[in-house]
Amino acid sequence: MWEPVGPLPASVYWRRRLTAVAAAALLFGAGVWGVSGLLSPNDVRSPESHGTTTLSPSNVAHSAPDPTTDPTSGPTSTTPSLTFTDSSAPQRDPSSPATPAPGTTDPVPTSDDQPPPTSEQLRPDVTTSRDVPVPTPVPVPETGPVPCTNDMLDVSAEVDRPSYRVGERPVFRLVIVNATDQPCVRDLDPIRQEIVVWSGDGATRLWSSNDCFPASGVDLRTLVPAQPVVSAVTWAGRTSAPGCAGPRTEVGPGAYRVMTRLDDDISAPVPFLLNP
Repeated sequence: MWEPVGPLPASVYWRRRLTAVAAAALLFGAGVWGVSGLLSPNDVRSPESHGTTTLSPSNVAHSAPDPTTDPTSGPTSTTPSLTFTDSSAPQRDPSSPATPAPGTTDPVPTSDDQPPPTSEQLRPDVTTSRDVPVPTPVPVPETGPVPCTNDMLDVSAEVDRPSYRVGERPVFRLVIVNATDQPCVRDLDPIRQEIVVWSGDGATRLWSSNDCFPASGVDLRTLVPAQPVVSAVTWAGRTSAPGCAGPRTEVGPGAYRVMTRLDDDISAPVPFLLNP
């Protein structure tokens, strides 16, 4: 019965038998592997393995162990917990200082050494418009404009109003005009200029623009004939002394005068009143 019988050669029938046996063996092996896989207790899948979301290091981080748990007590869960973080949000370095919450700012340190803002310092005045005639220019020497002497200049004082109430802030001006017909050069360093308030009789010096807030710095100017150069100051209505020594007291009602100077070129006094 083992010898092949038929019209074909014996080798053909042997190959057919071997093919059938191999196919049967493969089917049997597949069946045994499938049954053993279904019955194995190690093939228990966690619910997370069936999800469709792909987790990457950019948006998933393992949570740190609880420091209150005894490390010798063994693991309490077979599934690691996952913490989802927004990868687009900047992560602060724990070693860096904390950033204030939006809408809040750290207090800015202040220094008592810095003087408070004030308007009692002499300043250039460009707020007034002056319509003055311009004389016919004369030839300038080849060596350039000559220095301005006191005789070439007119120095005057101005008060914006003839009277004020006590507590108001008068505005005083120092006006310098080249009274000649040729340009000249003069150093208008602020420390060379001064505005002073005197008592009505001129006997008592009450306040100076250079007492508490003096300014200095070389300021060489070419003064054009008839074109005024104006400096102004806003007086706080209080007394002062050289070097801002002593207390400053409010000046009461009465008649006063203001005078200005450039170096030793002193203006005529201009009166004003302080009313109650």
